[in-house]
Amino acid sequence: MLSRRIPGERSPNAWSRLLSARRAAGESLVDLSEANPTRVGLAGAGPGELAALADPGSVRYEPDPRGAASARAAIAGYYRERSLTVAADDVVLTAGTSESYAHLFRLLADPGGTFLVPAPSYPLFEPLAALEGVRLSPYRLAYDGRWHLDPGSLEAAWTPGVRGVIVVQPNHPTGSCLAADEREVLERLCEREGAAIIADEVFGDFPWTPGAGSLPSFAETSRVLRFVLSGLSKVCGMPQLKLGWIAVAGPEAARAEALEGLEWISDLFLSVSTPVQRALPRLLAARAPWQAKVRQRVTANLEIVDRAVARSPRLGRLAGEGGWAAILRVPGPRSEEAWALELLRRGVVVHPGQFYDMEDEAFLVLSLIVPEADFDAGLRVIGALATEA
Repeated sequence: MLSRRIPGERSPNAWSRLLSARRAAGESLVDLSEANPTRVGLAGAGPGELAALADPGSVRYEPDPRGAASARAAIAGYYRERSLTVAADDVVLTAGTSESYAHLFRLLADPGGTFLVPAPSYPLFEPLAALEGVRLSPYRLAYDGRWHLDPGSLEAAWTPGVRGVIVVQPNHPTGSCLAADEREVLERLCEREGAAIIADEVFGDFPWTPGAGSLPSFAETSRVLRFVLSGLSKVCGMPQLKLGWIAVAGPEAARAEALEGLEWISDLFLSVSTPVQRALPRLLAARAPWQAKVRQRVTANLEIVDRAVARSPRLGRLAGEGGWAAILRVPGPRSEEAWALELLRRGVVVHPGQFYDMEDEAFLVLSLIVPEADFDAGLRVIGALATEA
């Protein structure tokens, strides 16, 4: 009776079944997969920020399909502080990054259209695309001591139906960004084929090099239509407030057409609540101390990983540039799934690399925002298991 957009097979895998069973039994677990800042002592919404939601003006409902002008101006200011030029009129608010993707799939493609996606990357893309009736084709990020765009893979993935290329930078979980020459390859190909770039930059404020400032961005004007995605979930640690945005850049005529289309789509939903829009200027203005705490934790946990690797030469950490995740290489012949299951039996939760379409075996993906004591305890269990592999 249901649409084919809803997956027919929704049975949990062996890892999910075991995790559910252990949690149902009330067993204590060290969760190295937890990426929700509100669950790891890093909630961005304190009393001062929450007070902003009580703005008396929120009792009036005067929706703007693109979002309140004050909110869009605050987002333009956020980019200005990152030395990037984004006009408030080029911003469209959404109820989070997932909705941003859904709007862009609708905007750019007819049913059956294709978008290229990086591999490794988010497992979220596939169900979002299925729900919107579009197709995905992966292009490869290769690792040789650092991550690289594989231009041959990008070309090979291209078909006449490609409407856009998704870039995640820093990528999750690789932590990588495209180099300048790789961005040029991508832009030249999109210009030649008339395709757009969708750049997911939600982790752009979290470089791993101390004092490095923000990571590279696609937000500036270019010869190719670009859509840059971000939001409160990562910028301010407030996933519960459900506000994201799309910043549109590119040639003037294409940009104007895209903004008009996004406005039409957004007007059908008007999904972003008035209180969070009115609060956004204060929320963004208060982000710096919270972001500093997150960067401190990420730095500390990267050091914990590196100490674990030093203790256990059979482990290795893959290089990256930013974000909230690290990839740990673990020894065979045990598979990633077997690693994740055995660690779960020993009380440690990790994601196997296969969840993110990692090539080869065996890799584990770890959240870098887990409290340091828990992170260290989990890495010691992983190190002990590595000696048995």
